[in-house]
Amino acid sequence: MENTVAIRSRPMFTSWIRTKRLGWALAAGLCLAPAQNALACAFHGYIPDPTLVDLLLATEQAVIARPTQRGTYQTIEALLGPNLRDIPVTPSAAFRGADTVLLLRDGAYGPWVEAAELDQRFQSIIRAVIQNQSAWQLGQDASRIQLFASLVNDPNSSIQRLALQELDRLPYATLKDVQVPPLRGLLENVEAGELDQRPIRILLAGLSDDRRFGPVLANALHAAVLQDKPYLGAYVTALIEQQGRPAVEAIITHYLSSGATSQSVQEKLLDALALQYKTARGGVRRTIAREIAALVRDTPDMTELVVAQFGPQISGRILR
Repeated sequence: MENTVAIRSRPMFTSWIRTKRLGWALAAGLCLAPAQNALACAFHGYIPDPTLVDLLLATEQAVIARPTQRGTYQTIEALLGPNLRDIPVTPSAAFRGADTVLLLRDGAYGPWVEAAELDQRFQSIIRAVIQNQSAWQLGQDASRIQLFASLVNDPNSSIQRLALQELDRLPYATLKDVQVPPLRGLLENVEAGELDQRPIRILLAGLSDDRRFGPVLANALHAAVLQDKPYLGAYVTALIEQQGRPAVEAIITHYLSSGATSQSVQEKLLDALALQYKTARGGVRRTIAREIAALVRDTPDMTELVVAQFGPQISGRILR
């Protein structure tokens, strides 16, 4: 293909989560739903941290506070829980010069942690989350999706990062139905930002109406295959979204039927094809089924991998 397919994932608040390893109620459940939910975050190659919104939904105490000269935090406003004057947290170097900081507590008696530096705009978003806490805890999150989809180009980089993290948590079938404004600079640099942001940026490129993304994604997929990038499955999904059946045929021909890729790459490719099989429209879905059946027929050694990625039930229908 001239070796280009002929077709078209957390600094702001995750650094403290990795070090503290708090036992937030929702953390263990994120991205661990059954495979049929087809989570966008499956393309990371690891389980992403819970978003700041998830933490707000799980906590019982949240305050807006200000660092003091005494090396403590003084409460400005209690968003959740009792109104405390001082919080027993020493401001870290990252937050010492902040005007206002969001502090969260792990349950009723757990430690307090510094969650985010807040400007006035970020404060208004945090208040919106608190106001919707009960509804969003119950899964009534249409307004949650709409809110953060509208913030992907926010001038505050921390808000923009949170918006992408929120979209990244969605099942892919849901993400496909969300009206997301075109990301500024996405065409020029699909892999911009931290590693954890790349899968969602790639998926949004695929869901774009801009067909200029086709060659960009094809070239990027080829590079991702060569390097066995953890999020190469996102490129497969995005490419199929852009070019449909020709993309399916080319991906299987060049990267699966050829026998030139490692098992790790094959697993990621098949996982993404399985995702598209579950969410795509009829023509693409039928093409995936036909090409996968032909792949197994021509290369029986692929059967076990196909069953593992597509699942026994779907594989049984495709391979019968």
